[in-house]
Amino acid sequence: MANSSSSRLSSMKMLELPKLEMGRHFSDVHLLAENSGAKIFVARRLESGGSVVLKCVRKETTKKKDFCREFHHSFTLGLHPNIITCFDEVFEASNSYIFTQELAPAGDMSKYVKQNVKQGDNTETRAKRVAEQVAFALEFIHSKDLVHRDVCLENIFVFDGDMSRVKLGDFGNTERVGTLVKKLKVRSPWAPPEVSLAVYNEGYYVHSAQDAWQLGILIFVCLTGSYPWSSADITDRHYKSWVAWLKRKTTKMPPRFKCFTPRLLRLLRRLLEPKPERRYGVEEVQKYLSDPWLMTCTNPISSAVGSASSELSVTCKRSLLSRTESKLIEILRLYLLHYRSRGDQKTKASEPRVVSDVTMARNITP
Repeated sequence: MANSSSSRLSSMKMLELPKLEMGRHFSDVHLLAENSGAKIFVARRLESGGSVVLKCVRKETTKKKDFCREFHHSFTLGLHPNIITCFDEVFEASNSYIFTQELAPAGDMSKYVKQNVKQGDNTETRAKRVAEQVAFALEFIHSKDLVHRDVCLENIFVFDGDMSRVKLGDFGNTERVGTLVKKLKVRSPWAPPEVSLAVYNEGYYVHSAQDAWQLGILIFVCLTGSYPWSSADITDRHYKSWVAWLKRKTTKMPPRFKCFTPRLLRLLRRLLEPKPERRYGVEEVQKYLSDPWLMTCTNPISSAVGSASSELSVTCKRSLLSRTESKLIEILRLYLLHYRSRGDQKTKASEPRVVSDVTMARNITP
């Protein structure tokens, strides 16, 4: 099976791709997304009237063999129910290579996560649905000795708003296990430490543990609407506190993880393990789906905001008390200077008492 797939891919690289005449096949073409390497269009088929996605990969940034590899992985893996279906249509235009795939009517997950967490409705349930389906897709990918390498919100496509049906897509970075690849542009919050620490344009080996790490980040993001850290580098204080807690160098749990139950923390410890050889596989998620993940009556975002508000309130109160105390001491100081200048002996005699009052003023605690 693997040999036949490889031979098909090799023969495809040698073939001239048919030229795409957009107007003869599609109508209502409009841009959906764009990045430095590709443009994504939505179009309607003239024959069937159905909507599809056209992925147009720029020739100036992508070699033909790399495009063919992406199309091959997209087409062969697209048979899985939780992977975007890729159609057996591949074209060439003057400045790009093109293939078609199914359209996700609700777009990708990037616009749903923060909205769902802020609303607080079924956040945990939806996060579990996403984690289960993405893990299922990754298990299938790993069974083919492939690694996705770019699990993120933008590459998870939504077919139902309640997340009961999502699919993983975009196989532009997919490689075989053990392949030596160069570190180029990476999504820093998603990258595992072995990738973050690699020097730009130098090599590292592809391993399925990299997908497991990104799955752990995905779970965190789905539950909180934010990233656990900016980069998996010890110079990042949030990541540093996670590693310290993970290695039991401190009993102080990282603040961003306090809303999670012990069971979810156990899962995250296994997926977000800094050493890839000790990191658990994506199938580990299935063991924790029946467990609660969030602390009872806890909304991660509102809790963080509430905590920040409390700290701000305390700080304001302390500042007000400090200003009041300073003002009182200044009034008493002026009072002393005034009576000293008059040379009033009686006032002088009472100075120790006033000084005592100043001392008392310093110790006032409302």
